[in-house]
Order: sequence, then C-alpha cells, then structure tokens
Amino acid sequence: MSQINVNTLVDEAGTGSPAFPNGLTIDALTLESAVAGTVDTNVTVTGSTTLDFTTNQNFVLTLTGDVTLANPTTEQVGQSGFIVFIQDGTGSRTVSLGTEYKTAGAVGLALSTDASAIDVVPYIVSASGSILLGAPQLAFA
Repeated sequence: MSQINVNTLVDEAGTGSPAFPNGLTIDALTLESAVAGTVDTNVTVTGSTTLDFTTNQNFVLTLTGDVTLANPTTEQVGQSGFIVFIQDGTGSRTVSLGTEYKTAGAVGLALSTDASAIDVVPYIVSASGSILLGAPQLAFA
C-alpha cells in the first residue's frame, strides 16, 4: 500500500484542498494517530445562539442567561460531537431547542441548574436539518 502525504498535497494546491495526481480518489482513509475535532470554548451565551458546525465539532458554552439553540445551517450529515453546558455562578439557566434539534421522546433537555454545574450532551447529525441529542450526562464536578 502506498502512502501520500496529504499535507504536501494541500501545500502544493495552495487552496487547502488536496489536488490528487492522475485523478486519484480515496476510497478509505486510515489515520495512524488521534485526530481532535475543533472546539468552540470559553463562550458565554444568552438568548438565541446558533452553533457553527462548519468551524467547530464540539462546543463548550457557559450559560449567562436562558438560551435557545437556534437552527443552524452549517451541520453536515454524519457529523458528531458534544456540547458542554456550564451554568454560570447564578445557575438556574435553561436551554430551549430549535426545531432541528431532536431528543428522545421529544422531551427537550433537562440540565442541571446548580450554580457552576457542568453537563455534557452528545450529538449526531442524522440528516439535513436533524441533529439528534443524546442523553445529558449531568453534574460533573
């Protein structure tokens, strides 16, 4: 099996997209080390908030007021990651969901409300306009 250095191809293409020689395509890609998704960190949010799935795979949001996750336009089918919700020093912040966010049983998110509580919610994009939220993992210390 031959190897191609994708970084070299990207640098030669100069566009950030690899230009493979002779019409070469990739049917499978094996990674030999861990790949970390980008994280939107240290973001304080209140009111309507739209997550940017093009720029980030994971999100760490400090709630400084009640939040509504607005429907995004940047998600990609198959994309997955997590959203960390951190209550500020006041706590009791709630999170409402746009119509593209789906929870099991359509019950919404019930997050911890204590001041400084940390909850983790996994997600996967199952189709265009459909972001499935997993069960929240509550009250990390």
